[in-house]
Amino acid sequence: MAVPARTGADLVIECLAAEGVELVAGVPGTTIMDLIDSLARQDAIRFISTRHEQVAGFLADGVSRSGAGLGVCMASRGPGAANLAIAVQNAYDESVPLLALIGQVPADVVERRAFEEMDVLATFRPMTKWAVEVHDVRRVPELLQRAVRAATSGRPGPVVVSLPLNVLQATAAATPAPRRRVHPPAAAPAAIEEAWSVLATAQRPAVLLGGGAGGDPGTYLRLAASMNAPLLTTWLRQGLVPHADPVYLGALGYGAHEVSERVIAEADVLLALGCRFSEFTTKRWTLISPDTRLVHVDIDPEELGRVYLPDVGIVADAQLAARALLDAAPPGLPDGSARLAKLRTAFDEASSLTDEAPGSGVGSSAVVRGLRELAGRAGILLVQDAPSFGPWTQRHLRLPRPRTFFGSAGGAMAWGLPAGMGIALARPDHRVVTVSGDGSFWMVAQDFETCVRERIPVVNVVMNNFSYGNTRDRQRVAHDGRYLGVFYGNPDFAGFARSLGGHGARVEADEDLSPALENALAQDLPAIIDVVQDRMAGLPPGLTPPVAR
Repeated sequence: MAVPARTGADLVIECLAAEGVELVAGVPGTTIMDLIDSLARQDAIRFISTRHEQVAGFLADGVSRSGAGLGVCMASRGPGAANLAIAVQNAYDESVPLLALIGQVPADVVERRAFEEMDVLATFRPMTKWAVEVHDVRRVPELLQRAVRAATSGRPGPVVVSLPLNVLQATAAATPAPRRRVHPPAAAPAAIEEAWSVLATAQRPAVLLGGGAGGDPGTYLRLAASMNAPLLTTWLRQGLVPHADPVYLGALGYGAHEVSERVIAEADVLLALGCRFSEFTTKRWTLISPDTRLVHVDIDPEELGRVYLPDVGIVADAQLAARALLDAAPPGLPDGSARLAKLRTAFDEASSLTDEAPGSGVGSSAVVRGLRELAGRAGILLVQDAPSFGPWTQRHLRLPRPRTFFGSAGGAMAWGLPAGMGIALARPDHRVVTVSGDGSFWMVAQDFETCVRERIPVVNVVMNNFSYGNTRDRQRVAHDGRYLGVFYGNPDFAGFARSLGGHGARVEADEDLSPALENALAQDLPAIIDVVQDRMAGLPPGLTPPVAR
């Protein structure tokens, strides 16, 4: 039977559908109008029109992090592509799978400085796993399938596909390539045996989980328990495991407890699973002792020895390696149960929440208490943006269930609302609550209208201290309180929400926060809770920002 000819745009959308993609976010533009028209003529994939390309990219990032599938975004040439770059770079830094489709000028005018022409590949290659431009409509199925595989296999990350207008409008008798997935590598038996030859000698072992430690959290917990080893996570990855487990000892990074850092600093053997030893996690690469013996498991061979040379380096999927290590655990390991219990007691004491010094507005400790209540409920997902409030949750938020907390460690402000939108769309059986600073939120607040229009009931908690808190604190500590450019005015965020058809509440006292959260969750609407704080509200007591380097 003859294959009917279809346009390149139709082939792109058919390829996405064949890969299981259910959602694409983007901003309409000249060179992607054929893609949008193709989306309009089918019902397998939903198109979300955002008000800014950065939001589309962060929304797709949220879809990927939700675990519900690959996030896909699109932008037109030139300025649209440039607006998307922040989200692409953040996904690259955090190893988040992402597929970005970018329209390009047609081939007959390329290199003439045509309207909005840019070199898409040169722009995006440094921040992607792969960037490719399609020059022949017949190759759309081949290259789209390869792009999806590249984004999702090995160490995941963003892939950019540049689509010239002439390719989208040309026709070909082609069909989507069959869906293919690459199974992750398991650890070699000899590597597991060698790993235990090091791990079994430990008197002060520790286990460190990074963002690459996917799969069943119980596997990691049982492995740590078999070693009598405290288990920690890297910065902002504390959602990997339930916090009530006796082996859990917190997350490293900015705001970590002293007892958590001491476990790593004093470890004689460290088992690192799916982590890359980032700057914050390692206190700028000073936390791990040169005398610590390291067993490092990562799916990307380039990570083994990049920062710390391991005694045993294993190229494998973290979950598969953890299962193999657990199955091969030797009998008679040193009994470290008393040490582990003592460390856990110290961690629980450090994690207890006390009120900060009184000031005007809502205290950060009250917000943590409200978030603790939500974290204890089934069906709630918490999303943390990049505000100076972050160390409060780092230190004091307790998560009873794994995979219910999402935080951005890439440093990009304005991630919270869009990522929350993507997570909510991908996980409609859950309610999503985002926590953002006012500076981050106002960068993308226009897309609260998208939430209303598309009926995305995200509850946005905005920590409103009328300042860029992180920079303000650095100016206070490092520049003798010479403040410049960090204080500003804000609108009534609750009124803003209502003006767009959403739910809005303004909270100015501690006791009003929990009722406001309850009321917002009772609505079938997107919501903004405007949490008004003192303009100097910020870090937990005793914590100072790290030195800028």
